Amino acid sequence: MKRFLIKITYTVLPIWLIIVGCVLYISLYISPRMSGDIGRLAGIPFGHEYDDNLNKYLIKDTLFHTVVNIDELKQLNVQVLTIGDSFSQQGNSGYQNYLCSKGLTVANVSRELFSSPIQYTYNLMNETYIDSTTAKIIIVECVGRTLEGIIAKFDVEKQDVPQQTPKVPNKWSVSRARDYILFRTHLNSPILIAELNNDYFSSEEPRKLYFFKDDIQFLGINKNMEEKTKYVFNVLSSKAEERGIKILWLIAVDKYDLYQDYIIDNTFPRMTVSEDINRIIGISPDLVISKQYLKPLVDQGIKDVFLFNDTHWSYKASEAIADELISRIAKNNNVFPSHEREDLP
Repeated sequence: MKRFLIKITYTVLPIWLIIVGCVLYISLYISPRMSGDIGRLAGIPFGHEYDDNLNKYLIKDTLFHTVVNIDELKQLNVQVLTIGDSFSQQGNSGYQNYLCSKGLTVANVSRELFSSPIQYTYNLMNETYIDSTTAKIIIVECVGRTLEGIIAKFDVEKQDVPQQTPKVPNKWSVSRARDYILFRTHLNSPILIAELNNDYFSSEEPRKLYFFKDDIQFLGINKNMEEKTKYVFNVLSSKAEERGIKILWLIAVDKYDLYQDYIIDNTFPRMTVSEDINRIIGISPDLVISKQYLKPLVDQGIKDVFLFNDTHWSYKASEAIADELISRIAKNNNVFPSHEREDLP
């Protein structure tokens, strides 16, 4: 027994102490300094100064209503209903808040209620959960990298199934320590890094682009999906018209897509989702391709159009997108009285 205990002291015990030390270091020092979804995904201690500086310019309150139960939908009476992925779940920095600041009443469907914003929107209209008494306008938002997959799975006979929210590892867990080590050694990181040709962020690393690896996994709309894309666009528009609703498609640009032209000696593949959708659907008052309104801001030298430490756009992009949406919505006579439309941008 004595030999066994002695053996443990110089074999198992040192390993256990190293593991405990790593967990303590990451839990007490690294985790509290992680910010943005990139920081949390890849265990990068960006700190909070960057977020704190930008947060000073946000609308203080969240002005729109969040629908957390499907039964709420039948009780709604708003001008705009938004259904979308994480780009539509940004709270007081989201584009919905800027729509509200222009005088619109807005409700947003919680992400927990659906998997595909396109399928879910169709199902809601088809089953008469929503009509023109619920909302005059529906904004269906989808980020570029997921668009083809969502369109491919769309089926008028199919019911959308709510997505399962992935569990975040406890900050004291060994798995969090393991992930941190793997990510920091670039062995299994979900985040890629590129060098930009100018200062595009107001962070300590103004020329570093941190972006989601999946951005370069789903680059565009394949030729064999073009007809299905047109079909889905037309089916949703027809169903909305049947219900007396105006529908707007909002395509959220991926971070890599927006900044790819500014990467020095870019060896990553080119992303073309925005251009593909523009070509397939053509010019339409019902299609809002966010890249067309955000890239000019980057070209003008505006910093932090996207967040440095996050895969999502900032309040600056939200406001710009809201302005474009307002412009489209203002043309709908059922939403604004004529005297209000004259005051809108």
